[in-house]
Amino acid sequence: MKRVCLVRLSAMGDVVQSLGAAQALLAARPDLELHFVTQSPFAPLLQGMGFASVVAHDRGGGLSGLRRTRAALRALAPDCVVDLQGNWKSAAVCRLSGGPVRIGAIGDHRREPSSALLLNRRVAMDAPVHPAAIAHELLRQLEPDLPLARARLAVSEEEVGEATRSVESLDIDPSRPFTVMIMSDSRDIRAWPTQSMERHAASVSTPVLWLRGPGEVDVPVPSDAQAIAHGPGELRRLVALGALVRRAGGRVLGPDIGPVHVLNAAGAETVVFFGPQDPDRTAPPGATIVTRSDGPACVPCRRRRCTHSDGPVCMDFTGT
Repeated sequence: MKRVCLVRLSAMGDVVQSLGAAQALLAARPDLELHFVTQSPFAPLLQGMGFASVVAHDRGGGLSGLRRTRAALRALAPDCVVDLQGNWKSAAVCRLSGGPVRIGAIGDHRREPSSALLLNRRVAMDAPVHPAAIAHELLRQLEPDLPLARARLAVSEEEVGEATRSVESLDIDPSRPFTVMIMSDSRDIRAWPTQSMERHAASVSTPVLWLRGPGEVDVPVPSDAQAIAHGPGELRRLVALGALVRRAGGRVLGPDIGPVHVLNAAGAETVVFFGPQDPDRTAPPGATIVTRSDGPACVPCRRRRCTHSDGPVCMDFTGT
């Protein structure tokens, strides 16, 4: 077995979580030719990480996109494909690849258990139901002594330089500690309410940089706040900002959403505020976890929509 394809299509944070095990395998098995399959928007995150190639799947391409992904994988002719995601879409990509060995989890470690029917090497595990732990256990099928490892995204000095100039333009000294506050769409149940964020921002002793993504363009920023935004296709800016925060000795504060995971994997000290999400299932490795000790009994609900009569009060960390 020489050519291996790792399949993790989404979501952003879960793709990042799976990379620790993938990087460990790259180091432990230099004889393997590792390829990674993910959705197009997340492909830039894998830049410079040492994969033989990154196959970018076009989620919005429908059947045509699936055919293009199939053609790309068939051209690679993998000896083995590993389903790191565990649903029908990822299992279908594994099957369409033509790889003779198709590895994936079963049972509770699979998001859609019946999709394991498309695999032919099914792995039962006692690992935590967490993307990083599942990826590690699956890749142990290729290297039994694979060490546990945190993901670390690669970044160039040129990218860090651009991030430095961006922060300097806001009159924040990037050579000294500063705090990045991650904003999120209020319609997202995981969102950290802006008013609660403002209170936290007022209590920190370092300059504060507010960060918005493509989904937060309509979210108002406090009038006196220093803010930057990253648009579609600009994930490399996030990676560079995380590396800059690490070098400056700063930290990142935010809810359990993709950009927080990216900055964490770029090396930034990270504090993650959890409400509906279960930190045992999704927390970034090494992050400081904050939950409400007086939160409602329904947490963690892991739902997409809040059913609490007063809304997602679990994410109001005023006074925490």
